[in-house]
Amino acid sequence: MDVNKLLDELEELVEHGQGNAVGRIRWFRKAFFLDVDDVLDITHQIRVCLPQQIQRADQITREKERILAEAHEQADRMVTEAAEQAEMTIRKAQEEARILVSNHEITRQATQEGQRIMDQAAKDGEAIREGAREFARQLLENLAQAITNLSQYAGQLQRAAEQAREDVHLS
Repeated sequence: MDVNKLLDELEELVEHGQGNAVGRIRWFRKAFFLDVDDVLDITHQIRVCLPQQIQRADQITREKERILAEAHEQADRMVTEAAEQAEMTIRKAQEEARILVSNHEITRQATQEGQRIMDQAAKDGEAIREGAREFARQLLENLAQAITNLSQYAGQLQRAAEQAREDVHLS
């Protein structure tokens, strides 16, 4: 029997004098007497039913917690698997993209052309440096020659000036 039904029956018995033990109730205005055996019988039945109901409630609660735990574990597994699959898909796409780019003919040709241009620039740079060195060497030689010529001319002017002074002094 259900605990709530037994409590309802006891309540009815006390409040209205109704229930299975109706014939054994004696009314005195607002007061009445109950058969102690009836009350004890109902309370005994409540005590017997109560542990069963509590056990059933505990069992239902444990089952609910187990189902929730399984659902959480399954959800966690699904999220982990989805993340791993997404990561694997991304890595695969990146690898495929890298292969496509590295194998692509335009990329290969651009790399070759870039290398050719860099080699030519290195050669041209070396030629320009060599030309600049040669120009600087020639410029320095010309400057040295001009300085030598200027020095000789200055010496000639100095001698001419000395000669002119001597001629002025003698005259």
